[in-house]
Amino acid sequence: MMEDYHKLADLCIECGACTEVCPFFIATNDIKYGAMAKVEAARRLFKGDPLTDEDLKTIFLCTRCDECHKVCPQNIPISVVIQGARAELRRMNRVPEKYKTIAEAIIKTGSPMAAPPEKRLAYIPEDFKPPERAKYLYVPGCWSGIRLPETARASVELLRISGLDFTVLGDRERCCGLFLIDTGMLEDAKMLAEKNTLLFESTGAEFVVTECPACQDVFKRVYPSLFREPKYEVIHISELLHDLINNGALKVGNSGKHIIYKDPCPLVRRSKVIEAPRDLIKRVAKLVEYDKNREDALCCGAPAGVKPIYPEIANRLAEILISEADRKEADIAVGCVFCMYHMTGVIKEPGRKIVTLSQLVLENLAD
Repeated sequence: MMEDYHKLADLCIECGACTEVCPFFIATNDIKYGAMAKVEAARRLFKGDPLTDEDLKTIFLCTRCDECHKVCPQNIPISVVIQGARAELRRMNRVPEKYKTIAEAIIKTGSPMAAPPEKRLAYIPEDFKPPERAKYLYVPGCWSGIRLPETARASVELLRISGLDFTVLGDRERCCGLFLIDTGMLEDAKMLAEKNTLLFESTGAEFVVTECPACQDVFKRVYPSLFREPKYEVIHISELLHDLINNGALKVGNSGKHIIYKDPCPLVRRSKVIEAPRDLIKRVAKLVEYDKNREDALCCGAPAGVKPIYPEIANRLAEILISEADRKEADIAVGCVFCMYHMTGVIKEPGRKIVTLSQLVLENLAD
């Protein structure tokens, strides 16, 4: 496996195209944190050459957003190279202590923040008794279900209003394991893939609906390679809401407010869900676009362990996104609750709102 990672890294022709679009070059204006430098550091690691502290930093200063892969003339999946480099550094016991803490929390407690299972009940309305089996299974994910339960509650409320046959897992839900995948801990991720796939199938669901776009990508694209193809289809909440509005199950009005949409990296570059969120926003508000949008969208800077280890650099990317929203006098709608969690922590403009797509729709339901 390490030989495969090495072969990928050796494909690099050092053209620098990836550096220009790398969020961490954009945030720091320093080429040693750009994507090409990450590949060079990984290549030295795979060859057995000694690494400097800066080499280690550039390997860990990566959200695996895949913007680099999109522009690489050699079609190198640089995020896969980074995954392999992190796996090798873990084997060498050279990963940050916070990495170890987060991974241990996921394995032992089922969430990256080591939250007890009952914390996942906070978003479920008291008068809603989830059925054991349903056509749709709504999975909010860790950040929506635990850290910002009001976001998951908005989705549940909309699904109830629409009359959809759905259920939730509540305290039985566990992390998708993305952090383990990001850091090359694939054997541990395999166990989660099997447990989660079987749990989802036990509900009889035909569709698993995720609030988190990273969960969607993991369930849909990664789990089949770690375990097997599931007996259900995986969709993002934006796709379902789009359909529910179009078929009349949810009736909405248009506020005319300016809303700028933050594309989540896995949703736009891996799942290719691009227009459904935009069409949804156009039904309830006036859509404003970031200068870098759709498949060119700028990462928020937080995932894959970057926020807890390099918060100042992660915050710079959030500040860039928030500043553009301020300049365009628009509130922000996100397709990812982790983006929301990260960006809310650095917002400065009084009154500037960040909402999920479900919260935006809920605010604009027709009387």
